[in-house]
Amino acid sequence: MFLDTLDNIFAGNRELFEGLYIYDKWNWETKYPVIKLSFGAGVIKDTDDLNVRILALLKENQNKLNLQCTNVSNSRECFKELIELAYDKYQQQVVILVDEYDKPILDNIENRELSKQIRDGLKNIYSVIKDSDQYLKFAFLTGVSKFSKVSLFSGINNLKDISLLTDYATICGYTHQEVQEYFNDYLSDLNLDELKQWYNGYNFLGDSVYNPYEILLFFDNYKEYRNYWFEIGNPSFLIKILKQNKYYIPNLETIEVSEEDLGSFDVDDIKLETLLFQTGYLTIKKLKTVFNQQIYYLGYPNLEVRSALNNTIFKYLLSDKSIKRMAMFNA
Repeated sequence: MFLDTLDNIFAGNRELFEGLYIYDKWNWETKYPVIKLSFGAGVIKDTDDLNVRILALLKENQNKLNLQCTNVSNSRECFKELIELAYDKYQQQVVILVDEYDKPILDNIENRELSKQIRDGLKNIYSVIKDSDQYLKFAFLTGVSKFSKVSLFSGINNLKDISLLTDYATICGYTHQEVQEYFNDYLSDLNLDELKQWYNGYNFLGDSVYNPYEILLFFDNYKEYRNYWFEIGNPSFLIKILKQNKYYIPNLETIEVSEEDLGSFDVDDIKLETLLFQTGYLTIKKLKTVFNQQIYYLGYPNLEVRSALNNTIFKYLLSDKSIKRMAMFNA
């Protein structure tokens, strides 16, 4: 939703924003060519499948912009050419939007060698963004996890990570104040403290927020308290990682991690606490500075995630026959 919003803003579709904050604060006369790549659909099976998907996405953008690449078989060269063609035709710098940049890797996370190959294939594409800097107005990439710049973005050394910047802490969620203001008609018969306990609590060093889609599902389903987030974001790849690495499941309400661990993720070094935070199963409860080092204290964001994640892990432990079980008896 956020990338679609950016897409329409840069494309100059003013009529879509009438009555909204940005309506009289943006120069709608300037329209930028937008190239959008989304890896959300389907599951990438191997590197050949990845290349087919990227070429299909580039073809969609060529059709949208009324352009034609001469090199249609090499995804990297086609991407680079498309950016330059868009710049020349529209006489404006180009906007690049990438949605779920990491999904092809996460789809294959249990196969380390394959996920490395797919990571390198994506790295080959993303390096074009840096090399095309002179033609670009803006680039925005979103994903579930935060891969290190060294592993995936070594070619893009001018990326700014806004994941934990206070100015952007509420950019992808509803604060409790916003829920009260914009959904007031739905709140008359609700206990707001209970609503917060169930669905609020995601914290990125600012006001805590609700997952937007989750709270909309709650209102749409007659205000029935259910695990909506798990219905739309089943943690299948998380279970794959648990099975593959046989992690010890720690007390997830007393997690302490350093700033380095919180922001590092790669196929070769998957820390469970980092994975749980980056995928939204844990959130920041508080931040302390100890001997010039920032320590993040993590915990469940809310009651829904706490109960649903514990149930998921419990079912995994019961179903996985490879895990040795130990019976304990009182003397």
